[in-house]
Amino acid sequence: MIRRLERYFLTGVVVVLPLAVVLYLGVWIWNASDVFFLTLLRLFGVTPPDWLTPVLPVLGLLSTAVAILFVGMIAGHWAGRQLLAVFDQLVNLVPLVRDVYNAVKQISTSFFTRPEVHFSRAALVEYPRRGSYALCFVVQPVGDRLRPLPPGHTVVVVPTSPVPASGFVIVVPEEELIPLDIKVEDALRFVVSAGFLLPGNNVSNGTFPPPRPG
Repeated sequence: MIRRLERYFLTGVVVVLPLAVVLYLGVWIWNASDVFFLTLLRLFGVTPPDWLTPVLPVLGLLSTAVAILFVGMIAGHWAGRQLLAVFDQLVNLVPLVRDVYNAVKQISTSFFTRPEVHFSRAALVEYPRRGSYALCFVVQPVGDRLRPLPPGHTVVVVPTSPVPASGFVIVVPEEELIPLDIKVEDALRFVVSAGFLLPGNNVSNGTFPPPRPG
C-alpha cells in the first residue's frame, strides 16, 4: 500500500511540476508586461484610466513585441550593427557583467540565429571509462582539419542530463562510435528524462565493438 501511494505521488509530481512551471512563467510574464507598459506610459507623463487596467498586460505584451521588432530592424542595418558593436565593447569593460552578457548572448545566438546547425544522428561512445557508454550526438567528421590528428575522427557532443545544452564536445575515432537506430528527438528525450524514457531499438546492428586492447 505504501509503495503504491509513493508511486502515485511521484506520478503526480511528474504531471504537476511541468504545469506548475509553465503557469508560474506565464503569470510572471503577464505581471512583468503590466509593469513594463506602466513604466513606458509614465516616461511620457501619461496616467492610464481605471477602465484600462484589466488590459494593461495585453498592451504590455504587444508593446514588448513591437520594441523587440524595432530593435531587430535597427540591428539589421549597418548603423545598428555599429551601435551594437560599440555597446558590446562598453559591456565587456565591466567585470562579471560581461560574463553574464556574453553567456546569454551565445545561448540566444545558438538557439535563434543558427537554425542550420543540426545533429546528424545519435550514437554511443565509450566514455568516460572503458566499459561504460555515454549517449552522444554526431556533429561532423573532422577529416584533415585538426592536424596533426589523423583523418577518421568525428566531432560529437556528449550532453549532460537533464539539461543537454550544457554538454561538451569531444573528438573520437569514427570506428568507436556505436550508431543508434533512434531519432535525435528520442535521444534528447532520453537525456532530459535522466534515462527514464528509454526509446525502442537501441543499437542499430545489435552489437558492440570489441574492447580496446590495453
